[in-house]
Amino acid sequence: MFKNILIVGCGLIGSSILRGSISKKISKNIYVFEKSKKNTSFVKKIDRKIKFLNRIDHKVSDMDLIVLSTHMSQYDNIVKKLQRYISTKSLITDTASTKRNIENLIKRNKKLEKIFVPSHPIAGSEVSGPEFGNKNLFKDKWCIILKRDSYSRKNIKRIEKFWKKLGSKTIFMNAIDHDKIF
Repeated sequence: MFKNILIVGCGLIGSSILRGSISKKISKNIYVFEKSKKNTSFVKKIDRKIKFLNRIDHKVSDMDLIVLSTHMSQYDNIVKKLQRYISTKSLITDTASTKRNIENLIKRNKKLEKIFVPSHPIAGSEVSGPEFGNKNLFKDKWCIILKRDSYSRKNIKRIEKFWKKLGSKTIFMNAIDHDKIF
């Protein structure tokens, strides 16, 4: 499905995406950017084929899909770095639970407007951290994908296919309705 995936942030959700991507063979190469040394140590034990990035730099231009799965407080900084190095052939999605602020961030970073399709998997548990990640965390769970005219239809379909491959049921919403509900 993808040649190179980068998962930014590998707690419960990110490590579950990682495990599911490995299990479903979604990508030939899976990269992780994780600031926590503890999380990195744990993620290294999941599969020796996982590759790690120490920083967001020119290497992100080789990524077909980038999944932001980190705290919202980190998004602004990460997006600024991605915008500097990202290729317009790449695709970006996220896992955040609020969306209007994501859309505003995208609008301020025009290079990302056609390649960033926000999403929100409705999955998780009362625990956190990569040690609790599960390759089936998204199975039969809903994933909301944001849809608006400025997003590429092709990229929306690719993100939908990605979440379905991880086992999710998908639904489309706009950011205002999403944030009212969640």
